Order: sequence, then C-alpha cells, then structure tokens
Amino acid sequence: MKKYASVKISYILTAFFFGALVFFLSSIFGAVHAVSSAAAKAEARPTIILDAGHGGEDGGAVGVNGVEEKTVNLAVALHVQEALQSAGYPVVMIRDTDTAVGDTTLSTLSERKRSDIQYRTQLVNETENCILVSIHQNFFEQSQYSGAQMFYSPNNTRSADLAEAIRHAVVAQIQPENTRENKQAESGIYILSHVDVPAVIVECGFISNPEEAELLCDSAYQQKMAGAVADGILSFLETE
Repeated sequence: MKKYASVKISYILTAFFFGALVFFLSSIFGAVHAVSSAAAKAEARPTIILDAGHGGEDGGAVGVNGVEEKTVNLAVALHVQEALQSAGYPVVMIRDTDTAVGDTTLSTLSERKRSDIQYRTQLVNETENCILVSIHQNFFEQSQYSGAQMFYSPNNTRSADLAEAIRHAVVAQIQPENTRENKQAESGIYILSHVDVPAVIVECGFISNPEEAELLCDSAYQQKMAGAVADGILSFLETE
C-alpha cells in the first residue's frame, strides 16, 4: 500500500511540474510573440512626410496683415510633426527652418522655384511606405472667404480618404461652420500630380480674410489646427 501511495504522489508531482513547465513556456512564447508582433507593427508604420510649403526667398502669399504664408506653414507643420512623433510615427520634414530646398545657385527665381518643387517631389518618390501632407494657406482677392480646404492627389485612391479624414477632424474640432468640400488636385498642382503615394495639400485657411489671418498668426490657434490635422492623419493611418 505504501509503495502504491508513493507512486501516486510521484505521479501527481510529475504532472504538476509538467503542467507548470508548459504554462511557463507558453507564457514566455506568448510574450515573445506579442513583442515580435508589436515590433513588426512598428516597422510597418508608414513615414509621414510633412511639407511646409514655400520657404526662403519664396514667401508664398502675403496676408492682409502682412504675414508671409511660409511662416504660418512652418509653424503649423512643426506642431503637426510633434503630435505625430508623440504618437510613435516616423516623420520627415521637407524643411524645418525658413529655407528653400532646391538648387539656390540657379540664376533666376523661376528656375530656383522649379528646382525647389522638384526636390520636394523627388524626396517623396524616393521614400518607401510613406504619405505626404503639405501645409499651405489660401488666398483670394475677395476677403470674405474663409475656412480650411483639402486638395488630394488623383494618382492614389487613398488620397481622397486621407483628405476626408483631415477635413472631418478640422470641422469637428475647430471649424464646425466649415462646409467646404475636398477637391481633387488639377494638373497645375505639381507635387500632387507627380507622386503616387497618398498625398494631400491642407489649406489651413485664408490669409486674405482679416479675421482668419489673425487667427492663423496666433500660436494657440496654430496648435489647434495642427492637432486637428494630426488627428486626421492618425485616423486615416489607424483605419488602414
């Protein structure tokens, strides 16, 4: 009887330790798989290329309050960069200072501007797994027009979805009265016509409108606009 009891206890202990070992190994492999999956997901995240329009000697449009478009573009783009990087996404800034990015040794302004836009386009086309968001400000001769508007590339069907995600965030967060519709870019918008990735231009507002020009020069409003743009980008990427 003693011998039988001993064998039984030994069997129970063996089964217990075997079960514990299986549980331990399962936990380890599960953790490794979770880490590997998270790493793979992080590696698969697309690069977001942010283009602060104009720069350097190319100031872009000049607002009714004297502000140069390039200045507002860069301020908003830098805030968008901060928000996206905080969310864990890789970001490339085409410019992060008040500079042109093309060949500045060319003899005429027209040639230098052409070189600038070609460089921006080339950077996008040479970056794998990316999207492009170009920040601009609108201008019209009549000062009553206001509100953000998105233009999207005709070369990638997802560009329209990206534009809509940003439009939705801007309207929901800071411009509830804005009824402007997104528009497909015409061939005259060079960068959107010459890239194949999801790409949009965000016209944050009209610097030809006195009230909106003042808002777009306000740091707090720039951060709100940037936050909405970033949220729209994240919404697009996280529903892919």
